[in-house]
Amino acid sequence: MAEVTQAAQHGLLRNRGFMALWAAQILSQTAANAVTSALIVLVAELTHNNTSSSFLILLAIIPAVLFGFAGGVIVDRVDRRIVLIVTNSARAVAIIPLLLAGDSVTTAYLVNFLVAAVTLFFVPAEAATIPSIVRRSDLLVANSLFTFTFNGAFLVGFIILAPVMVSLYGFTALWFTIVIMFEIASVLCLTLPSVPPTAKLGADVAERAVTETRRGIADAFHYLRSTPLVTWAMVYIALTYTLVAIAGALAPGFVREVLRLGERNVVVLVGPAGIGVVVGLGVLNVVSRRIGRSHAIGLGLLVISIALAALAAARPFADVFANSQFGQFGGLAALGGALPFFIGIVSVTAFVFGMAYSFITVPAMTLLQEELPEDIRGRVFGVLNSLVSIFSFLPLIIVGPIADVWGIAPVFVLAAAAVFGVWLAGRSARLKSVTNVTPGASHAQLN
Repeated sequence: MAEVTQAAQHGLLRNRGFMALWAAQILSQTAANAVTSALIVLVAELTHNNTSSSFLILLAIIPAVLFGFAGGVIVDRVDRRIVLIVTNSARAVAIIPLLLAGDSVTTAYLVNFLVAAVTLFFVPAEAATIPSIVRRSDLLVANSLFTFTFNGAFLVGFIILAPVMVSLYGFTALWFTIVIMFEIASVLCLTLPSVPPTAKLGADVAERAVTETRRGIADAFHYLRSTPLVTWAMVYIALTYTLVAIAGALAPGFVREVLRLGERNVVVLVGPAGIGVVVGLGVLNVVSRRIGRSHAIGLGLLVISIALAALAAARPFADVFANSQFGQFGGLAALGGALPFFIGIVSVTAFVFGMAYSFITVPAMTLLQEELPEDIRGRVFGVLNSLVSIFSFLPLIIVGPIADVWGIAPVFVLAAAAVFGVWLAGRSARLKSVTNVTPGASHAQLN
């Protein structure tokens, strides 16, 4: 991986403080994503409807909408080392009700909300700690590495760790594993140097947070209006995260209604998707050099649109197979026994979806990191986080009820149409980045 190689060259891998913070990030972010993923399956098993799963993911997004503005301001007014220690321990404690209360929808909702709310303070504290333990000349490499592992933690936690452990060992084993991961992360943060607050925590925190956020958003949007390629890169990233949120909410229902399997077998979807992301990263390194990042993004959008349409078509085909001569045994035997390759086809489609996800997210994120000036980068990424929350929030309000009333297929059809619309709307900006290259163009535009 290029990020690790650069980190080694800059001596970051010999920086104990950096390595402790990096390890804490990997453990805690993987655990937090695994919590959400496992709770989606748990709620789906208990309720057998898609609306409940959508509401669960909404509870993970609502804290960002309610408290996101004040989180960074509060972090600046307390010792960040203490914030890192407390937030990891607090999330470990928040998991305990799942061990004590057993299978409970109310407990699942409460735990998901608490973990998401506490994570809001961990992330800015972590980002603000990096400059205090890393040399200024190493900041770019350090931030690139943290961005890479932040996305990797989502892949490992949400798509691999939770589904696989739940399928093989059950929920209790996963909850114990997550508690241990959070506690180890807290212990790692104990080894970090103290980072004194830059200002006192006072009653004006909320007001100042809103004022500073409003000014920062205004500056960011002013910059984005003059850089359509960067704007579209943000839209692509927000879109992919929204699709993952929708897929996460509907995956258990898809496995139950279309594949006629239990919700815990969601691994037949998310497993191949996760493998697809990893394979896509490797293929992307070769393909992007040949066709360029903009074309890679366009290809990824088209492939995801086709994959979503294929998943939508799987539902009527499943009904045909289940009601045909193959369906004489009924239920799982009708589909899985008489036509085992049907599940394989769906898994392959999920694999392709994962590859296409890499083709969109990685080039778009790289473009942002390379194109954004240092003095505007933080504010633009702040807008990006808001976009991700808003883009995810609005669809999740309706996809669950739509899936419960009309089925999952219409949701995938709408998603496929939305992705194709984004591909079409952003096509001119992508083509311009390839054809209108000036002698002073950046590497991102050239590639």
